[in-house]
Amino acid sequence: MATRQVLIYYKSCSAKARALADDYQSFFAAQLGVAHVRLVPSAADRALDIAAMGEWLQQVENSNESECLVVGGDGSINIAAQVFAETPVILSAIPAGTGNDFATALDIKDPLWRRQAITEISQRSIGKIAEHYFINHAGTGISVALQDLQSQFSKRWLGRSSYLLALLRYLFTRPSKRCRIQKADANLEFEVVTVNRAIGGGIVVYPEAQRDQQTLGYLAVPQLPRLQQLNALFWLLRRQPKRSAIIQTKEADAFAIGDADNGIELDGDSIPLNGPAEARIVRAGLTVRHPKVVTNE
Repeated sequence: MATRQVLIYYKSCSAKARALADDYQSFFAAQLGVAHVRLVPSAADRALDIAAMGEWLQQVENSNESECLVVGGDGSINIAAQVFAETPVILSAIPAGTGNDFATALDIKDPLWRRQAITEISQRSIGKIAEHYFINHAGTGISVALQDLQSQFSKRWLGRSSYLLALLRYLFTRPSKRCRIQKADANLEFEVVTVNRAIGGGIVVYPEAQRDQQTLGYLAVPQLPRLQQLNALFWLLRRQPKRSAIIQTKEADAFAIGDADNGIELDGDSIPLNGPAEARIVRAGLTVRHPKVVTNE
């Protein structure tokens, strides 16, 4: 399917993302003409970005021949997914963020990959909670707390290690400052529903996840003494969460997560939503372009 209309949405506070967006704008303008390429820098309010991309989608002549390049990280892709999920518009991830877990799952490493001639299109399962889509995960408890424990400086200079540093900081906070998610049978500190194998800069919570995932993965860590929770951290870092004696894991089409006192984050960004809320899988929810998979046959 040929691309005839291109939207380039990029993280405006990142010099790397701005440079890549300019590069791709020139690349597509040379092929399609300037009138068929639109650049949308991110704003401080995600609602403004969603509105700008929604306006572009309404104006394109044929959504089956349209493509959105997202130059940024998982948070930027999440915002684009609110517009392009369950539409024919092709989404291409250009990794320029902190974690880039969505791009990693598609074997995308080189931010200039879209300039290559050999690419392919496939369907990617995603999740949905209330009216919000998520591309990697929906979490509450520790994953929300980690956002406050990371500065823009640490994200910029430490990259994926910024998440691990924030997690270690959290584990050594006072018990009274730690998260508490009240469930019917137990209190939890972390609860996450995921459609991707990794969250938070490569922390593997659902090793079995595939691109065409048919079920959501669920992982929970109960409220326990710090030394016991180090067991959970050890097995998460080993990418084998099911081997932990305290981590709870399940698989299903839908899960209810959270409680009334804890906010929920999607792909690393908080949304105006508390639990309990149902998260469900949207099979083949995004049409994505990625480097062609080479098989040794």
